[in-house]
Amino acid sequence: MMRSLRKNLDVILIIVVVAFAVTIYYGYGAYRRSGRTTQAAAATVNNTVITFSELDTAFRNLLSRYDSKTLNQMDEKAFEFLRMMTLENLINNELLYQEARSRKIKVSAQEIEEQLNAIKANFPSEKEFNDFLSYQRLSLPVLRESIKRELMIQKLIDSLAQDIEIPEEEIQKYYDEHISLFTTPAQYHLRQITVPSQEEADKALKRIYLGEDFSKVAQEISQDQYASNGGDLGWVSEALIPEEARGAIKELADQPNAVTGVIKIGDLYRIYQVLEFKPEQVTPFEEAKEDIRKILENEQKNVRLEHLISELREKSTITISEALKPQESQEAESESTPQGASSEDQTPATSENNTEESTP
Repeated sequence: MMRSLRKNLDVILIIVVVAFAVTIYYGYGAYRRSGRTTQAAAATVNNTVITFSELDTAFRNLLSRYDSKTLNQMDEKAFEFLRMMTLENLINNELLYQEARSRKIKVSAQEIEEQLNAIKANFPSEKEFNDFLSYQRLSLPVLRESIKRELMIQKLIDSLAQDIEIPEEEIQKYYDEHISLFTTPAQYHLRQITVPSQEEADKALKRIYLGEDFSKVAQEISQDQYASNGGDLGWVSEALIPEEARGAIKELADQPNAVTGVIKIGDLYRIYQVLEFKPEQVTPFEEAKEDIRKILENEQKNVRLEHLISELREKSTITISEALKPQESQEAESESTPQGASSEDQTPATSENNTEESTP
């Protein structure tokens, strides 16, 4: 679990600083509401406070993106890791906002209203939108300010790609090396009948051979989730067809409405009807190259974003609360404290990139 989370962290640290903008619609946008400075500081970024309240709200929003099965598999260390990852992203978000302000990046009232209307469009009615704001203890002015903040950050990030140029030969190389991304595998439009015994399957196949409609037989006797729809599976990629049935189905690719014999798959018996067939298709380079250009531009933009965040962290003063340190780290620090002195008595070394801890 931890290995999987760490694998995703590199991507998240680069991209989620923007994705976290979404959390402004789910509570994080309240960072400006009154009383903020009186709340305990989870971290400070150049004297700007990120409160424990904001951290907990953003952390809950992150957890909501995982299904219950994944959450149940997480141990305490995994949750600690995700919480610290959340804080790192809030810090990065704040650094980018401060940089956007220093560059005097502007956002128009029209841009804010367009984004606000896009948010409202996700709600069935104006009343439900307003009810949601009330539930989140958000006002429209606070939400507008949050939108402005995130649009400023987005403009800053977009500006990193302004002078990026991707040579044609680099696009061609990407296409050649990732041709599978531009290949649609062969597909079959199938119907199936599923029964638990060879005898029932033989009887069904006989009915079909005698002229009964495949879908009618499927509705009457098939014992799977597709029976009510006449056994229609829709379009199925060749790779997703059970291996036991793949050969028989491929033989019927050029015979519309043809029916296979009885095929044993696991403990079940199936009959397939091949309605249509689409051969493998490869998107031509000329059609794919603009999409590839965007992919490569985004890759370079993300590298530049990572470098920008690194530079901003180097020249910034960032402090993180003692309460967020892992327990074993606190114990180790306590053991290293000279007898007769507490950890609070120690004067940490200071630098521009100060990571000293402050207890809330």
